[in-house]
Amino acid sequence: MLTLGHIIYSNCLPPHAGIIAKKVTFPFGLVEGIPTELNSMLFDGRVDVSPSSSIEYAMNQGRYLLFPDLSITSRKRVGSILLESRVPITELDGKVVALTTASATSVVLLRILLELRHGLKPGYMTYEQGVEEPSGASDAMLTIGDLAIVKPATPGFGFRYDLGELWHDFTGLPFVFALWQVNYRKDIEQDLKKLYDILITSKEYGLSHLEQLSREMSIRYSIAPQTLLEYWKAFSYDFGDAEKNGLLAYYQYAAEIGVVEPVSELRFWKHE
Repeated sequence: MLTLGHIIYSNCLPPHAGIIAKKVTFPFGLVEGIPTELNSMLFDGRVDVSPSSSIEYAMNQGRYLLFPDLSITSRKRVGSILLESRVPITELDGKVVALTTASATSVVLLRILLELRHGLKPGYMTYEQGVEEPSGASDAMLTIGDLAIVKPATPGFGFRYDLGELWHDFTGLPFVFALWQVNYRKDIEQDLKKLYDILITSKEYGLSHLEQLSREMSIRYSIAPQTLLEYWKAFSYDFGDAEKNGLLAYYQYAAEIGVVEPVSELRFWKHE
């Protein structure tokens, strides 16, 4: 049976809302996880389709196809990709920056901003957010997801930066955090057609019921309804020209810092 991944953070809820709320018939399996977990499961074939980190596509070129019309993209400020720092971001040269293991895409985004936009060479360490506390060993910390929305200010870390906003200031473009990626096999083609139609219907339901969903899901995500509603409205869940331009710019910069090989094209699954 075909299996769909679902990011447990609230930013993934609107396009999957019809599925989660059982407003559309869903005859497939659903597996939840954080972005890096779903990246691994998609790569291994433990899930067939997933909203997966945008950097995953570039790191494994030729392995995946992309579903059209679906992404998780911040138009400007995102609210859930947070850098806390003891010093202004421009003074992080030679300092220690703690990177969460929960998201590969956000880690590369931060490196682009630090190394290319500001010309800095910090040192990096990794930590498991929600489990480890890196503030004692670092000068700046990257936190993502719902934790970043509700996290109180860390004592001694007086500078807070929204990476979606920093990216927009740098490029003037939106930032694509996740894409619906397909680990394609011919034997799942018919199921892919069904799943794609379900996802588009599910997204339409979610985007037309955001206010209702913010009230219903507030307890689940431990985020106030109005905050949740404003957060969702900051995203585009489409994948049009603006989103593609933002994604390709990200891949270009990621190649410049040596994280991926240059991406020559975006390969889409074709719905017939």
